[in-house]
Amino acid sequence: GGAFMPLPAESYAALFRDKIEKHNSHVYLVNTGWTGGAYGVGKRMDINVTRKIVASILDGCIHDCTFSEPDKYFQLSFPTSISGVDPKILDPSRAWADKNQYHLTCQKLAKQYKANFVKFERDEFMKHVAQFGPTGRALLGGTPKTPRFIMRDFLSHSGSLYNLDLEDTRHEIVENGEGSIVPANDSILVDTGKFTGRCPKDRYVVDAGAAHYNVNWGNINIPIKEETFDKVFECCAKRLWSLDRVYVFDGFAGSNRRSRRAVRIVTEMAWHHHFVTNMFIRPTPEELADFKPDITIINSNAIFENWQEEGLRSETCVAIDLNRHIGVVTGTQYSGEMKKGVFSIMNYLLPLEGIMSMHCSATVGPKGDTAVFFGLSGTGKTTLSADTTRMLIGDDEHGWDEDGVFNLEGGCYAKMINLNPEKEPLIHAAIRKGAVLENVVLDSLGHPDWDDASKTENTRCSYPMWHIPNHEPSGRAGHASNVIFLACDAYGVLPPVSKL
Repeated sequence: GGAFMPLPAESYAALFRDKIEKHNSHVYLVNTGWTGGAYGVGKRMDINVTRKIVASILDGCIHDCTFSEPDKYFQLSFPTSISGVDPKILDPSRAWADKNQYHLTCQKLAKQYKANFVKFERDEFMKHVAQFGPTGRALLGGTPKTPRFIMRDFLSHSGSLYNLDLEDTRHEIVENGEGSIVPANDSILVDTGKFTGRCPKDRYVVDAGAAHYNVNWGNINIPIKEETFDKVFECCAKRLWSLDRVYVFDGFAGSNRRSRRAVRIVTEMAWHHHFVTNMFIRPTPEELADFKPDITIINSNAIFENWQEEGLRSETCVAIDLNRHIGVVTGTQYSGEMKKGVFSIMNYLLPLEGIMSMHCSATVGPKGDTAVFFGLSGTGKTTLSADTTRMLIGDDEHGWDEDGVFNLEGGCYAKMINLNPEKEPLIHAAIRKGAVLENVVLDSLGHPDWDDASKTENTRCSYPMWHIPNHEPSGRAGHASNVIFLACDAYGVLPPVSKL
């Protein structure tokens, strides 16, 4: 989640600690990575084993388990037995055939952990950040000028297509030659072009106003001058304004009305309109009547030719202005940039209101117990939250306030690579009319080949929340009873589960 954390990591950590302590949440580390050896020697943890481990956490049975003494490398304590799980798997040292190599690998990983945490030793900086932390105070900095084109109302564009329904959107995609309909499941299939994932080295944050003091600058939050941002924004807006038609989506980020933000996303491509319609919270007709965007993202295929003289890395530019709550995407067709642009802005605004913003999935059980799952892409957030015994709150982006946990989105964005209908039935069933497949390869019969990674390992599908039958319609639940950190340990030395 570091790629979407504009503030220093310690700011989020302090908020998170307070939430956990206040609500007596249980915290666990679950390793969905390798066991019995490192990548290339061991094997990936079986999803059915992980599900049994997670079930023991959520139903409370793990509290009755006997735990080991903390290991000497990571100070992790793990249960010595869980019903239905081979005890040998629970103890990583027993799972390795080569014990000497196991200890050497543990030492290597422990050394990397220690080196990584050195960068968080910034006491004086934290004193400064605390002044602008979750206290509800206004941010420092004057009101910056607004780029000319943000004042232009794209709804007044003669070819503006506004909050299209599903049938019209699908028609536009096919008519424009942007994608096709998959006969096997009636979803839309698109190709994202040369970029099949985000462009982190081409992601910028405007260095001006309050953001200058608050943002954790570095190789994740790369600074861009306000003047340069305005030029890119203007280039993108001019392109959109020159087109015969543009697609405008108005919706919301945040299912708690007290902290939600109105979002407007203007796109050149119809399938991007489909994507954001899936991923954000759709407004009612009454809410559209007086809609005023708090966050605006524009996305076009414009080429910013002056990128070198403006000090950019390439003609691709994904940039956000945290002061003006606007963003621009150009030079890439990967749809996740729009979703993450909005999340990055929310991840800046919410903590300054005392609300913990989280890159996690979340579910709620029959007894009202809420669980949140943290982890990088591919660790199992979406897979483990697709649980038939619980209600899905959301699969990726959430907030935690005084009322409880709430979803920031209105849909899911699941990885498709190696999708197994038997092991992930809810996700497989969600791929139907209304879903958008990205970079998935079809076999000779026109069926998706979930194991084909010839285009990318990052094959994806976006679908609205209601494609999961056991979703929580409100997008909200109580405070987290269990917090689960998911790790995909390629070294194979972390236990499948440990209590933190």
